[in-house]
Amino acid sequence: MRGRKRKNGRTEGLIGKIFILVLLLAAVVNLIVPDRESSDAENRVLASMPKLNWSTIATGDFAEQFENYLSDQFMARDLLRGAKVTADRIGGSRMENGVLIGKGGQLLMDIEVADQEDLSANLESIRSFKDSYPDIPVNMILVPDAACVLSDSLPALASVEDQTQMISMVQRELGDSVNWIDAVSVLNKHKSEKIYYKTDQHWTALGAFYVFQSAAQSLGIGEDVSDKYVSYAVSNDFTGRLAARSGVGLGEKEQIDIYAPTQGDNDLIVNYVDEGKRTTSLYDSAKLESRDQYGVYLGDSTSVLDIRTVSTSRDRLLVIKDSFANCFIPFLTPYYREIVVVDPRYYSGTIKDLMDTYRITDVLFLYSGNTFFTDNSISGVFGSE
Repeated sequence: MRGRKRKNGRTEGLIGKIFILVLLLAAVVNLIVPDRESSDAENRVLASMPKLNWSTIATGDFAEQFENYLSDQFMARDLLRGAKVTADRIGGSRMENGVLIGKGGQLLMDIEVADQEDLSANLESIRSFKDSYPDIPVNMILVPDAACVLSDSLPALASVEDQTQMISMVQRELGDSVNWIDAVSVLNKHKSEKIYYKTDQHWTALGAFYVFQSAAQSLGIGEDVSDKYVSYAVSNDFTGRLAARSGVGLGEKEQIDIYAPTQGDNDLIVNYVDEGKRTTSLYDSAKLESRDQYGVYLGDSTSVLDIRTVSTSRDRLLVIKDSFANCFIPFLTPYYREIVVVDPRYYSGTIKDLMDTYRITDVLFLYSGNTFFTDNSISGVFGSE
């Protein structure tokens, strides 16, 4: 018995020494191997070594930043992350890093609930804007997120907030301040089609086109647009951000389409105002060579885009939006002389600046539900008139 205890003690001691050696080896390797700037698998920038100074030590920021640095730069991190995801999947996990793992590999973001104070401020700002510009038509599209429309694809026993009810509440609160365009009903009619990506949170250009057809009359487009565009596949190997975030579905390859008018001259100039950059295309083909292929629509996030077309229309449209609008805007270019695109999350000016500078004649709000219900920047831009 005593001999067995000594043997067990030696075994435990050996395991302890091996564990310490592995930790020391990992520390040495982490010191030798250069830090990575980004993770292709997660499609994000990784933490860098924080600067050590008295202020960060006193506030505790250094310890937190250093912990994030070690987590991001630890050797074999991607391998260990993949092993964790695999183990979770074997164990029946229905969510990874905030991403719902639905039926058939459909990935979905959970439905966000609004901060009532921020939402009330945003809605009041929109109403006040309409009061200040009573002659300006204001249209609004809130696009339901995939977990709202593709509810049949939710994991077994999973439940999400009723986003349809939340969107209806916004419609009631805004009343006749806006011309409401119902995206929920349109997308529900086409839920069996590819209107959302499987590995990304965005809707597809097909989903956007269906809503555009429904919105045309409200937008003052006096023709049937159903046969005015043709789609082209520009990528067949897109893997979106939800796959990168969750570690699930990284082998899934999806198609990205763009839509071009079948008639007329679609020449235009796109001015990235803050960056001082101009292009002659709505599409950034360089993004197709990156992990963030959805960025092919209008490129990286920016505060203000000024799109000037050769349309004979005299109308100038202001689009207040999130990234869901990026694949919708190309449908608008034949019908407006100028389209000014603003993301309030990045814009530091006021709505009056935009209205006066660009002589806006029409306004369109286009957001995904999740962004609209969590965005606290709208009231900042619209409340500073």
